[in-house]
Amino acid sequence: LEFPLPVTLSRRQHANTLIVSQPTFFIDIDGVLYDGPNLIEGGPEALACLRAHNSGFLLVTNTTRMSSADIGQKLVAMGYTVSTAEIFAVSQATAEYVSAHYGRAHCFLIGDTSLDQLFVDHGHTVTREEMPVDVVVIGQAKWANFGEIDIARRLVDNGAEPIAMHKDPTWPDGGIIRIGLGPIVAALQSSITRPVTLIGKPEPNFFDTALARTGYSRSSTIMIGDSLPTDIAVAIASGLRSLLVRTGNGSEGPLPAGCEWELPSIADLPDWYSRTFLS
Repeated sequence: LEFPLPVTLSRRQHANTLIVSQPTFFIDIDGVLYDGPNLIEGGPEALACLRAHNSGFLLVTNTTRMSSADIGQKLVAMGYTVSTAEIFAVSQATAEYVSAHYGRAHCFLIGDTSLDQLFVDHGHTVTREEMPVDVVVIGQAKWANFGEIDIARRLVDNGAEPIAMHKDPTWPDGGIIRIGLGPIVAALQSSITRPVTLIGKPEPNFFDTALARTGYSRSSTIMIGDSLPTDIAVAIASGLRSLLVRTGNGSEGPLPAGCEWELPSIADLPDWYSRTFLS
């Protein structure tokens, strides 16, 4: 699937806010389109609405336990119509970062074993044993293994670059909020002197890469997310517009300054789109 070229946007003033008639979207996945194993009702219809109005979108996610292809299969099984090309997962971004900086790298990988094949497909060698490596890559596992962090500390001391896919404090899993990758990254960072390289949201470079991949205009792209620090705050700081949904991680907390919209759920997007851009 090819991404649509940026459209020429007509603009108008509405309630002192600059409105674009055909916006583009970055959309978080976990907590917005599904909650762990559970579909968030109305999600497939919301994406269908954007397609019907020729509003391009890219699904951007800090999910580390699956590749973009795996995420696509999960979404399709839930009733979404989406292609792998419309998904930009932090696992993919991390593998690309390693390729860009090391070519074919030797990687010590912390995280779900489903990540191994993704890095192998990019030409890297993956190990979970203590041996000389170029990089230590930290992804999410359901249960943290501090034995792996102990090994990672020594590998970093011996010259490996520490790379974390993100540092989200929590993640939604079927109605349960679990600790995320952030505490694992903090544990390693507390025992090494060099900074951990961060790839995913809320790093601004993640959005810069997503904009480059799509050709979307920064000023007319709206980030839809459920995490105030990971999705909304960084979108505002990156010059994107933002919409908070109150599912997943977004159930609590006031709407931050600079966030223009909030909805109870992605299911409310078609009505909001009509009121905001078609009225």
